Amino acid sequence: MTILTVVVGIVFVLLLLSLLATTIMELLASFFHLRGRNLTKALRNMLASSDEGEQMLQSFKSNSLYKHLSQQYSRTSQGPPSYMDSTTFQSILFDIILKGEGVDKLKEKIDTLPDEDLKNVLNQLLRDADHELDQFKASIEKWYNDVMDRASGWYKRYTQKILIGVGVLIALIFNADTFSIYQRLASDPAALEQVVALAESYVQTQEETLVRPVDPSFEESLSALQGLVDTEINNIRSPLGLGWDHMDFSTYSIYDWLAKILGYTVTALAISLGAPFWFDLLRKMVNIRSSGNKPS
Repeated sequence: MTILTVVVGIVFVLLLLSLLATTIMELLASFFHLRGRNLTKALRNMLASSDEGEQMLQSFKSNSLYKHLSQQYSRTSQGPPSYMDSTTFQSILFDIILKGEGVDKLKEKIDTLPDEDLKNVLNQLLRDADHELDQFKASIEKWYNDVMDRASGWYKRYTQKILIGVGVLIALIFNADTFSIYQRLASDPAALEQVVALAESYVQTQEETLVRPVDPSFEESLSALQGLVDTEINNIRSPLGLGWDHMDFSTYSIYDWLAKILGYTVTALAISLGAPFWFDLLRKMVNIRSSGNKPS
């Protein structure tokens, strides 16, 4: 069980570092309005595929309902909304197409749109709906949802790249070399016992910390970051010797530095897998270890 116990300690450390990276990623997403920019990019692809259609996008963003969403999701800045449902998109689109006129003018208004791609898409959806208004609205909503699904995939890939970079920074700041952590746990029974006890306690009491808000505010993310560093991260720093205070570089050879760089790389890639992955793995391993313990 000794090797399993050491692995439990390593997985717990990677879980905490992954939570730290996720929280930092939430801070970046909130500060730079990454979700809102992703939504704006998707809207531009739908409404303004050409320079002529840019006016359509600006009209969409000038709609009062769109502005209300911007205030709701970003009260302290002028950032774009992070989320918009398909019904809202359809309502705003109809409003800027019809410009206050009745739906009987819908086909005529669509034919005057400046963006050819948008005009062709809407005319095709209108034909497919047999010019039935309710069916046409449903088709527009489905079109929007399909585009948002692709936009969500793009956003996930984009943030995954950032998360790897955040993982590298965390590995360097905390001197979190996976290989060194393994050696420390394997050679120091007291440190191993302390870290594993923290891991078992965490599995039993802290599962709710993995339930993240869909779009937390900057203040919420900052508070979560401070709490994570002040409690869980600090609890493992001392037994694992994380940090640079006790490093003696005079004894390092080229081989040692290469091993260190590889260890940082492994840590960064592990962090990018995400906290839910490591929590599920930790919970399974703790259960296996508990079932393997002989009763006293």
